[in-house]
Amino acid sequence: MNYLRKPLLCLLLVTLIGALAGAGLAQDDITLTMLTHWGTEDQLAAQQVIIDAYMEANPGVNIELVTVDFGELRTKIITGRTAGISADVYHFYHLWLPDFVNAGVLAEPTQDDLSYIDENVAQGTIDAVSTADGQVWGYPTEVNPYLLVYNKRLLAEAGYDAPPSTWDELKEIAEAVTQVDDTGAISQLGLGVMAGWDSGIVHPFSALLFSNGGSYLSDDRTVAEFNSPQGIETLQLYADLVASGGTDPSISGLGDFPSGTVGMVIMAPWWRATLRAAEGIDFDSEVGVAEIPVGPSGDAPSSIAYTWLFAVDSNSPNKAAAWDFIHWMNAEHEAGQGSAIGDFLVNALGAIPSFDHDQAAFADSMSDHYVSAFVAASAYAHPEQIVAGGQEIKTLLQVEIEAVLAGMTTPEEALASVAAQADAILEEQRMMAEE
Repeated sequence: MNYLRKPLLCLLLVTLIGALAGAGLAQDDITLTMLTHWGTEDQLAAQQVIIDAYMEANPGVNIELVTVDFGELRTKIITGRTAGISADVYHFYHLWLPDFVNAGVLAEPTQDDLSYIDENVAQGTIDAVSTADGQVWGYPTEVNPYLLVYNKRLLAEAGYDAPPSTWDELKEIAEAVTQVDDTGAISQLGLGVMAGWDSGIVHPFSALLFSNGGSYLSDDRTVAEFNSPQGIETLQLYADLVASGGTDPSISGLGDFPSGTVGMVIMAPWWRATLRAAEGIDFDSEVGVAEIPVGPSGDAPSSIAYTWLFAVDSNSPNKAAAWDFIHWMNAEHEAGQGSAIGDFLVNALGAIPSFDHDQAAFADSMSDHYVSAFVAASAYAHPEQIVAGGQEIKTLLQVEIEAVLAGMTTPEEALASVAAQADAILEEQRMMAEE
């Protein structure tokens, strides 16, 4: 019996070792979920190419891409964590960063990641993905200043061979471009606004505010300053444009400019892909880009710029793999070739990448008449100030600006109301941080 047991025991041991080894290999197979807002068909295809390349180079790592509309992204992150089904990797708007950090949503990058970012990204962009204590929370992806995008043909037909450089010229040209049909309906609009979208309302307002010598928040970010005299002048510009017919909030600048029926829009660089594909306007011959017109209290064109970042969820069971994937997407694999994300940003979106090596590698692709203007503006645009409660303040300001556009309130009343609420939010956040 003893002789019979030995082969059996050996067989059992071999089987057990094999099973344990198999279990170990199975544990090496991990799945990362990446959540982004890039959800159009061409964007999905371009992202999948990046993901497939990483998975091929890293057997045992599976990556699932989840996309939602931008308007749903913040809610998706928050509700996902509440339900315990959060993604491993997020790509999100930097204004949300302080709130996410305070809520414990994000994992700190590794020291290697921090060093890589520090060595390859301009300090102003690094600051945009850092909290007040100087902690960097992720890989910045794109730099997005706002400029005046205009239809050369519509301006020429109205008698203008150059875009406006001052607010008086802006009002004059906007009124001249606007046309109405026999029924009194607007068939062509001078300046398009983007009602219903917080960034589409607040970012152009901020760009005009800065070009009027104003500021959004104080330098220490403790009180609102968009209700200054320069801010009131900025919102009065909107009221004047509505009164003259130069703008109408019921017509979407975002949707109708590509159709060739809107003369001007204040917009960001990532719009290039949409304009290139538009049938109602010729990108090469009709789309122009100019600096933000200077207001009566300003002395030079200015603008606002925002960014996005890749970060890792603090609850991810695979943080090391998540950071490795993010680094791989943003790093050059061959000198002078740029990164996978840099290629996507420049060639799929028309955005300006954050990393120095991408700006160098894709310089030719960013040298067209459209993106090159935004590249120049990125050198002087004011970085969007990020604070805890910043999204709440932005939404409040959007509502009040749209109320002025609708003729429901005055610029003074609107800005005084939202500034009082903003100051209370900032004070509450300051007190919470001190507890």
